[in-house]
Amino acid sequence: MNEIAKRYRKYLKSVFDFMAKEGYTKMPYPKVILDRTDQGDDIFMKTAYFDPESNGIRIFINGRAIKDCVRSFCHECIHYRQQLDGDIEKSGYTSDKITEDKNLVHLEAEAYLKGNMAFRSWTEVEKKKGVLK
Repeated sequence: MNEIAKRYRKYLKSVFDFMAKEGYTKMPYPKVILDRTDQGDDIFMKTAYFDPESNGIRIFINGRAIKDCVRSFCHECIHYRQQLDGDIEKSGYTSDKITEDKNLVHLEAEAYLKGNMAFRSWTEVEKKKGVLK
């Protein structure tokens, strides 16, 4: 495993463990892909996504701060839990665009709220511990 992957793995494992312990997501660990695709500085670039078919999370890391990537991971971990709980299937969503599919709105709203709250709580806990650097 290269140095970049090791660094990310440390943070992703820590935040996932925290989120599982606090009920934001569930075990087992999802498959995570760190994608180095160069998307330039496109404001509409993908940052991360959850793939319900593989139960995997892809995080685009090129040109992004690690903190932003970990925050994106937290958002996708909520979608991972939604998949494990059957919420994604039950929602009946048909598109990945919230302007086209109102069934997707509540899934995204939960992921934004709970993902960011989990990330913020995790950072506060980790700062107090002073272990992760």
